[in-house]
Amino acid sequence: MNHTIYTDTEKNAIRFSEFKKLETQTPFTGLGIKYVAAGEETYFVNNKKFSVKEGEYIIGNDFTTSIVQIDHEKPVQGLCIDISSEIISEVAEYYDLNGADLTEFLLSDQFFVNRYNIKNTTLGYSLVEINESIKRRNLDVPFLQQELFYSLAESIITDQRFIFNHLNKMDFKKVNTNEEVFRLLLQAKELLDLNAMKNFSLEEISAGVGISKYHFIRLFNNVFGISPYQYQIRRRLENAKLELSKGVSILDTAFAHGYSDLATFSKAFKQAFGQAPSQFLK
Repeated sequence: MNHTIYTDTEKNAIRFSEFKKLETQTPFTGLGIKYVAAGEETYFVNNKKFSVKEGEYIIGNDFTTSIVQIDHEKPVQGLCIDISSEIISEVAEYYDLNGADLTEFLLSDQFFVNRYNIKNTTLGYSLVEINESIKRRNLDVPFLQQELFYSLAESIITDQRFIFNHLNKMDFKKVNTNEEVFRLLLQAKELLDLNAMKNFSLEEISAGVGISKYHFIRLFNNVFGISPYQYQIRRRLENAKLELSKGVSILDTAFAHGYSDLATFSKAFKQAFGQAPSQFLK
């Protein structure tokens, strides 16, 4: 079952699908999003395989050739969203000083196709909301206004500007090598993002992406401007900051995020954010 929720003359579209078995070509129009709401879909994109599981999505453009395969006992639910090239160009040029370069990256064959987790991206929150609205059949006029596609474009550009800026820091001579190694670094970063409270060893993280420890440290630091260990601490403190903003006490937050006393937590928090936890709460 493939149901068109919305489409217009500018090639913006939202479609909801539900299949147990499927194998077909799946085009990306403008800047297209394929989000898996339940189950798992396998994409063969530009001769590369992506297994996209529940809570994950993949993005491509007009230059992306793709085949999707579904073979599951239970129905696999997916959301396909196309955002017109005109909207992407307009938003990219407004939000970025190098808008022309960013637009070229997003809408040409230079685009970096990758799998993303909704928990780690700005776009992810919007995809969850849209999917929930469809499930509740809450398809009223405000939901279908074209403003939605501008909002989605803003979210994509927020996420992809990060990709664009950091991918350009890769220094291998071959574009394909840069992209493959960058995917491995993003995979390691995602592991740290989703498991900030786990004390991964350097060996565990580097082995997980198949890069030697020294090479991994050098690449991660060069691309993201911070060491893997420092990044993990930073993510942990960002989570702690979020807990404080929700009303959790400083003491409980410190202990929950692995700090043995308030003094150590306050020092680390101030180094990261420029103010002590007590000042942040004020």
